[in-house]
This record gives sequence, structure tokens and C-alpha cells, in this order.
Amino acid sequence: MAASVFVAFFANIILELFYPDSSFLNELTDMDEFSRYNKINLSEVGADPEVVENNTTWPLTPAQRTDEGIEIPLATFDTKPTHVTNVEELETNYKKAESVLKQHVDTLRTKCSESAAYNIAPASHTAETPVLKTTGANRGDGTKALRYEDITELSLAFDNAEFPQEGRVIVLCPEHKTDLKNANMKLYKAMMTDKEIDGFKIYTFTRNAKYNPATGEKLPKGALTGNKSSFAFCKSGVMRSMGDKTAKAEERFADYRGWLLGAQIRFVALPFRAKCVASIYSDAA
Repeated sequence: MAASVFVAFFANIILELFYPDSSFLNELTDMDEFSRYNKINLSEVGADPEVVENNTTWPLTPAQRTDEGIEIPLATFDTKPTHVTNVEELETNYKKAESVLKQHVDTLRTKCSESAAYNIAPASHTAETPVLKTTGANRGDGTKALRYEDITELSLAFDNAEFPQEGRVIVLCPEHKTDLKNANMKLYKAMMTDKEIDGFKIYTFTRNAKYNPATGEKLPKGALTGNKSSFAFCKSGVMRSMGDKTAKAEERFADYRGWLLGAQIRFVALPFRAKCVASIYSDAA
């Protein structure tokens, strides 16, 4: 199989598999078309205009709005190459090279999703980036369970911060989803049927950020300790962008008797600014 065939196939399955319907990445504002040279250039909007009620003094004093430019580089995600021998490709009863490429895409998607989940989760609590604690009973692992009332409080925090009502999404970690199931199976089934809870569209992801329960601060990416969390956002407040995507199938018959297959994607997902994002972490019991 020629290298160009591998590359063409990779491009097709990237488009087919990278944003499946079940992925929370689909809920982020798509900024692919704004990527230039694997960078996104945005403007942070300045202060809102002052509103004067029942004005009697003319003329009104004008004020300029100062916007700030923001340049966001797309991160680089690489898969280490997989060796596919000529014999394997010819003698297996399935297309092994094709299977390998699909595996690379799935792995890249998971890693990019993990990066997105981490970037969207707030670093710590503010009025515009609420970070709440679970308040349920001890789960048996030293943490408090998530309650339906905790999501109600999250919805209230969104309302108090005047976040948009439309496009609200919550991405539950598996433990929190289990907490809701155990608390009220009937309500849980209704929630999963509607795919919504208290105005939030529901997704699940296994690699959400972890928090320090003593400080309420997000721990570094890939932290092995810390308490698990779910995160939430408004679609209008977060973005994703994919830049260059490349696959190489290097024919190495002399030393490998086959091909080395690897892939690279430029990708970023994060809030437009520190607003419209939130987390609920498991508090210590």
C-alpha cells in the first residue's frame, strides 16, 4: 500500500471519527476555519458600555472600547509509530494497516479530549468560574457523593453569573454519574432519556481534571492524586480548533520489512476567557 493511500485514508477517518455525536467536543464552538498557521487569533472584547437611565444631560460623553488581541497556538499531539510488516498486511484476514490508523485516530481523539477537559475546568473558584464541592454522603472511598441538589446549586451559580441559558453542558465523571444513579434510579433514567438535567445537556468523560479538596484548586494535568470532578460550560464560552493533521506511512523494507505508521494533529480547546466554565469536585468526607 502506497504512503499516499495511507495519508488519504487517515484524512477521511479523522473527519469521520474525531468528532462523534457522543463526544462533548461537539458542543464546543467550532473555530477550525479561523486557524492560520496552526494559531488562532482572537480579540478579547473590552468593557460593556455604561447605560444611563432617563438621561437629562446632553451630549452623552462617549467612551472608547479597548479590545485586546489574543494569539493561541494549537498544541501538537503525536502518536509514536506502529510497525506493520509486509507479511501482516498481506496475510491477515483484515486490513491491519487500516485498523492501525483507526487506532491512532481514536488515541489522538482521547488525548485531545483529555486536554480539552482539563483546559475547560477552572483553576479555582470565582463568581464567573464557579468551583463547587459535592455534598452527599461518604461514597466509601473518603469522598462525598454528588447529589442532584449539587447540580441545582451549579445551575444557580450559572444564573447568578448571568451565563447564557442556552448551550449549557455538563460532563460528568463516571463516579458522579454513578452517584446520581444510586441516589434515585427513576430520576436517573428520566435524566438519561432526556439527556438533560436542570438545563444542562449531559455527557460523560473518564479523564476529567482532579482537584485538591483542601484548597479547591485544580491539580496539574495528569495528577495521580486528588479528587475527581465533573465540569460544565456554556457553548458560547468555549472553543475548539483543529489545524494540520498528518499521517505518514514510511516504507522501511530494508530494516523493518514493512511500514512505520504514525500520526500528528494540531489541536486546542479552551475557554475564550475566564467565564462560563465551572466544576464540581468530590469533597473529602
